Amino acid sequence: MPLRMLMDAGVVIHAEFAEPAVKELPESAVRWSDGSVLGISGLTRKQPDENADYQRQKDALFTVGRLIRERKIEAYTYSDIDIEKLRGRPVVQEFNALHGCVLHKCEPPIERSRFRRTSDFTDFFAKGGKKDRDLGHAGQANQIAFFEWLCTLDKGCVDVIIENASLIGLNQFEVESLRNLDWFQLLCNRSGSSENYPDVFHLWTAERHCLDALLTLDRKLPRLVDRVRNEKKQEIAISIEVLRPLDLLQRLGISESDAVPINNGQFYNLYQL
Repeated sequence: MPLRMLMDAGVVIHAEFAEPAVKELPESAVRWSDGSVLGISGLTRKQPDENADYQRQKDALFTVGRLIRERKIEAYTYSDIDIEKLRGRPVVQEFNALHGCVLHKCEPPIERSRFRRTSDFTDFFAKGGKKDRDLGHAGQANQIAFFEWLCTLDKGCVDVIIENASLIGLNQFEVESLRNLDWFQLLCNRSGSSENYPDVFHLWTAERHCLDALLTLDRKLPRLVDRVRNEKKQEIAISIEVLRPLDLLQRLGISESDAVPINNGQFYNLYQL
C-alpha cells in the first residue's frame, strides 16, 4: 500500500527550482535597432536558500517526486492549497520536482464558499495575514478571517448550522466536520497566532480524510503537533504524521536524496531542453 500524504502549498510551490532568465549574446552579435543586444530566453536555478537545512529539505523534493511517480506515495492536495499555490505564482515546469506526478484532490473539511460568498476575488484568494492587511486586503472572505470565525463557534452555533445544513448546502462530510470542529479549534488555540491557522486547517483536512501524513517544509506545525501530543491531558487525538521531506525519506528507509538535476549558476537554453 502506498503512503497516502497531503502536501501543503509550500511543498508544491518550492518544488519549482527554475526561474526565467535571458542570456545576452556577445558584443559582436546582432543588435536590435535600439542598440540592445539580442538575448536568448532560458532558465537558471533559483537562488539557494541561506538556511542550509531548509535548502536540503527542498532538494529532497526530487526524491519525493520520484516516489510519487513510482506510486510508492499517493499525494493529495485540495482547494485551499491550490489557492495558496496561485499566490506563489509557479509558472515554470522544467526542473520541477513534482513534474509528471499525479496529485489527487480531496475536499476541505468545510468549504469556505458555503459561508463566505463575495465578488471580491482579491480578498477570497488572500491569506488574510498581516501582509494582506497592510495591503488593504482585510475583508471577511479570506482564509484567516474564515478560520477565525470557525474558532468563535460554540456548540449551540454549530447545532444551528447543522440543523440548517440543507439550506446552506453542506454535504454529509462537512456536517461531520462541524461535529469535529473542536479538534480544529483546540489546535488553533494552541498554535499561538491566527497566522498559523491555514496550516492547522491543512492538518485537519488530512486528519478528516484519514491520510497517513502531511508533508510540509514548515517547522512550526510538527512542533505544535508534538507539543499537543505530549500534553498531560490528551484533549484530542492526532492520528497522522506531520513530516518534513527528509523526515519522510527517513520514515521510508531512504538515507540519501536523489541528485538535484539543475546546477547553480548555469544557464539552460529554453529551446534546447
